[in-house]
Amino acid sequence: MKEIPHQSFKALHEQLYQAPVAIAYLDNDLKYLAHSLKWCSDYNLDKTDLRGFQHYEIFPEIGKEWRDKHQRILNGAEEHSDGQSFLREDGTTQWIKWSIKPHRSNGEIAGVIMYSEDITDFVEEQARHNKEHQLLLDAADKAKIGSWEVNHINGELYWSDTTKKIHEVAVDFVPDVATGLSFYKPGASQEKVTDLFTRSYTTGEEFDVELQLITAKGNERWVRSVMKAEMVDGKCVRQFGTFEDITEKVYVDRAYGAALRKFEELFNASGVGMLVVDPVSLQIGAVNPSISSLLNYDADMLMRMSLEQMVSKDEFPRLFNAVTDLLNKKVNNLELEIKLKRSTGKFVASSIVGTLIEDENGDPIDLIIQALDISALKDKEQELKAFTKFTAQQNERLLNFAHIVSHNLRSHSSNFEVLLHLYQKEENEDDKNNIIQLLSSSSKQLTETIGHLNDVVAVNTERIELSNIYLKDNIVKVMDNISSQIKENQVDVHINIDDDFVVSASPAYLESILLNLMTNSIKYRKKDIASFIKISATKQDGKSLIVFEDNGTGIDMKRNGHKVFGMYKTFHGNKDARGIGLYMTKNQVEAMGGTIGVRSKKNLGTTFRITL
Repeated sequence: MKEIPHQSFKALHEQLYQAPVAIAYLDNDLKYLAHSLKWCSDYNLDKTDLRGFQHYEIFPEIGKEWRDKHQRILNGAEEHSDGQSFLREDGTTQWIKWSIKPHRSNGEIAGVIMYSEDITDFVEEQARHNKEHQLLLDAADKAKIGSWEVNHINGELYWSDTTKKIHEVAVDFVPDVATGLSFYKPGASQEKVTDLFTRSYTTGEEFDVELQLITAKGNERWVRSVMKAEMVDGKCVRQFGTFEDITEKVYVDRAYGAALRKFEELFNASGVGMLVVDPVSLQIGAVNPSISSLLNYDADMLMRMSLEQMVSKDEFPRLFNAVTDLLNKKVNNLELEIKLKRSTGKFVASSIVGTLIEDENGDPIDLIIQALDISALKDKEQELKAFTKFTAQQNERLLNFAHIVSHNLRSHSSNFEVLLHLYQKEENEDDKNNIIQLLSSSSKQLTETIGHLNDVVAVNTERIELSNIYLKDNIVKVMDNISSQIKENQVDVHINIDDDFVVSASPAYLESILLNLMTNSIKYRKKDIASFIKISATKQDGKSLIVFEDNGTGIDMKRNGHKVFGMYKTFHGNKDARGIGLYMTKNQVEAMGGTIGVRSKKNLGTTFRITL
């Protein structure tokens, strides 16, 4: 064989070295004469100039099969492969597309030309794609979702068993593209699937579409078809996807849509305030006109709020706990009486009922709340409670009054009876005169008792007219009436009340109350220390609080606290004590709609607190 000049291959090597393909020229001994740099990089060689090296020295892992192949090439054969795997010395697998043929010089074979392309990435990507596709098909069969595939190389259309079942064709039915498209309902569905199938084939786009088809048995069904395309060098070689019968879902969705529209109509027309709330965040999602009217907010403003903003901070924990119980299925419905905040800042008493809407998995979607204004009902309840309390107080007073009448008049009657009996038997004139004096004294006491009973009756039956009274002026007026007692007993009176402080009261009752409290303080003063009376007044929650304090003998509250305001109850042993003053004071305060309380310690003084 005639040798090729070395200079020729040197020039060829320089030409090939920067070529974008992996190519190499070898002589008859398979020694490298020229090659491209890509040949070295594709095979991950650590050398960049292989000239003079024997091929098997570079690739020692090449076995007998390839060595025989090389000999066939040197004998004039040509061989190629569109893809073949090679196990490299480092244990990795490399996929190569190759072509080998002899090169000649002066008509004789002078060696071989090797051309190769590393297609490992392509093959591995194709393997991953096929694996994912198979997994998709397997998952689809398990989920009763059909699959389909069009092989554009051989023109075959494949339908899975599930796809055939949806079309209501036999298991051995062999479809083609034209037949497959013809199953879709003529009109919008058939036109749309034809257009999308064509676009997917042309551009490789993916589609997910819901369409109607008519089965082989003439039944209409809704189906969901997913289309994907496999493109190679810009050309579609395969289209595939899934196929699902969604007829039931479509009908359920339509029924749900109709129910939702009906709900929206009722929601907006309802005379009861309604809100749709996120059950987790409590954010308001929808409101009806009635709730907007009830709370004096426009709908847009309400839908920027959460349920937390609609109640007071004190009541929110109660609402939050109720919603939590509903979410945890401890209760079936939310039922609560709570005050909702109006745009004015005022609160309206409301009864709310909440219903939880869940999805098919039992997870909460919405909380539907109905709110009813019960402020009028609450006002009536308060009126009823007040009337019940008033009736109970009246009954208690009536029983007390009946007891007093029965006890006191019986005492006087018995006393008269005994004295008259003695008078009838007595013969001595002096003794008779003494009995007459006793009868006269008993008569005066009876008159006094009847007067007290008349006062009690008056307090409990007279209609009280209240008016605004300057409190300090009335206190000074009472002090003027008892100025001699104040001066004689050296009692220091301190009045800590503004001149313009006004109290709503009956003038006669207020004067009686002040007089009773002041004369009691003077009567039950401690004689061994300087006595004082302190009177102050403030406004609390729109009412007047009058505080009356002294440093007198006080009351043993453990022993006598329950009897302080009782009729004919005395605690200090004073001869002129009648036990009627504080009883009358309490009745007069309550007749004006007020309350009176007492705090006292023996020998440390007494404080009365009156609210009007």
